[in-house]
Amino acid sequence: MALLGQVLDGRYKIESVLGQGGMGMVFRATQTSVQRPVAVKTLNPALAAAPTFFERFRREAEVASRLRHPNVITIYDFGRAPDNTCYYVMELLEGESLKEIVKREGPMSLRRAVNLLEQSARGLAHAHEQQAVHRDLKPHNIMVQQLDGKDFVKVLDFGLVKALEQEEEDQLTSTGQVLGTPQYMPPEQAGGELVDQRSDLYSLTGVFFFCLTGTSPFGANTVRKALTAALTQTVPPVNSKRQGAPVPSAIDAFMQKGLAREKEDRFQSAEEFIEAMLDAVADLTPEQLDARPSGGAPGREAGGSGSRPSVSGARKAGSASNARPSRPSAASPRGTASNVVVARGAAGSSPSASRPRPPASGTPQRAPVAAPPPPAPPPAPQGMSAGKKAALIGLPVLLLAAGAGVVAIRRVSTPPPAPPPKVVEATRTETPKPPPVKPPPPEETKPPEPAINPMVTVKCTSMPAGAAIFNEEGVQIGATPMDLRLARDKKHKLTFRLSGYHEVDRPLDFSAVASDSMPVEVTLTAIARTPPPTKKPPKQTGGGSDISVFE
Repeated sequence: MALLGQVLDGRYKIESVLGQGGMGMVFRATQTSVQRPVAVKTLNPALAAAPTFFERFRREAEVASRLRHPNVITIYDFGRAPDNTCYYVMELLEGESLKEIVKREGPMSLRRAVNLLEQSARGLAHAHEQQAVHRDLKPHNIMVQQLDGKDFVKVLDFGLVKALEQEEEDQLTSTGQVLGTPQYMPPEQAGGELVDQRSDLYSLTGVFFFCLTGTSPFGANTVRKALTAALTQTVPPVNSKRQGAPVPSAIDAFMQKGLAREKEDRFQSAEEFIEAMLDAVADLTPEQLDARPSGGAPGREAGGSGSRPSVSGARKAGSASNARPSRPSAASPRGTASNVVVARGAAGSSPSASRPRPPASGTPQRAPVAAPPPPAPPPAPQGMSAGKKAALIGLPVLLLAAGAGVVAIRRVSTPPPAPPPKVVEATRTETPKPPPVKPPPPEETKPPEPAINPMVTVKCTSMPAGAAIFNEEGVQIGATPMDLRLARDKKHKLTFRLSGYHEVDRPLDFSAVASDSMPVEVTLTAIARTPPPTKKPPKQTGGGSDISVFE
């Protein structure tokens, strides 16, 4: 804590505490030469007490600094300060660990867990190619960032990797403790034996189990319990700890192989790990991949990415998932309209085409058509006699008279035709046309809302200055004045303490804070000191006797 506000090794100004553990402390710092924000991890002085520690630290830090992969944190520098403080400098990340995500949201869906584990395994594959083993993989050391709305993984804490070497050497620290976390430690590491890339894959399988269930495979919290559980217990089925979202038996078979007691029975490489994991979920439906177990947080799937697991890189051609048809969107109004159009087209023409339509309103009725007049008699040819002329003229007249008689008889015998229906009544049965639909007004395009910074800078000052700052876990994280970077979506409590003054608690809730910074000013009240009691003078009695002395 004495490094706060100081410039480490003349190059890195230490600003605040990001975290601490058994291996050391991690600080937020600025590289003074280029004003670049970095993370500086200083190692526990107890580890550096051994005479050969720095040489081993230098050799392993060189291996870690050669790792260049998108899913592995980048180490910029390492060294030893004049006061013998060993440190290494890493890129500064903004995000959450797998531990924090599962603790807040509950167990993950298969789709998201497979995506995160595949990225982690690809980072490990690169490290193993560089002949480096992590030795301490756990949910705390896998950071998840949000890039373009998708989950992006960084594997952390490669600063103390174990270089793979031919000669055997003791893997215990100078304090006699095995490096690693018991809940995810393979049996050979708990027993102090040599580790290799298969040991990392054992731990990564345990992380996969944690993502799906919210617990470690065996729940051991000490090295002795971890070794006992790994050698005597069987891996519990995933479905026994995952209610409401069952996984196929292929996932349990994957866990059994990844957590096998002997290294020869496990996955032999990270590529084999990835291929087996993708094959285990290849035949699942989208509903099975996206199912969340009961009891998890109902919020968005981390990351808010909603992306499918990145199975395309290692998916075999012709697999079941590639042949699965895509689902139409249930909320697509265009698809619904097109279905209606197709249905109408299949039924043929409009119903109005098969039945007569009544005349439109206001159309006049046509009058009945009269019979045509009889044709005029042909002119008599010249040169005819008067009798012939009379005969020619009389014959058509007789025919016309006969026809008129027939028409008269039919008119008498045939009843008059019914009057045509009124136009008004006919139009009442016609289906009214729907009113024209006005197109909706064009929506105003709103400018995109600015992205909210997930971290808030808290500017802590006190009167008087120099008060120690403690977090809600009782860990000192700095002294005033200083700037702290705290997560916006969590509630915090800071405690300010200074010798001779009453301590002050300040709860912090950033839910109503829109800016990226927030001042916290504390005025400490001095502890009032009670003056020592004054002795009363002895009472004087008459006669000058010595009784007052006894009193």
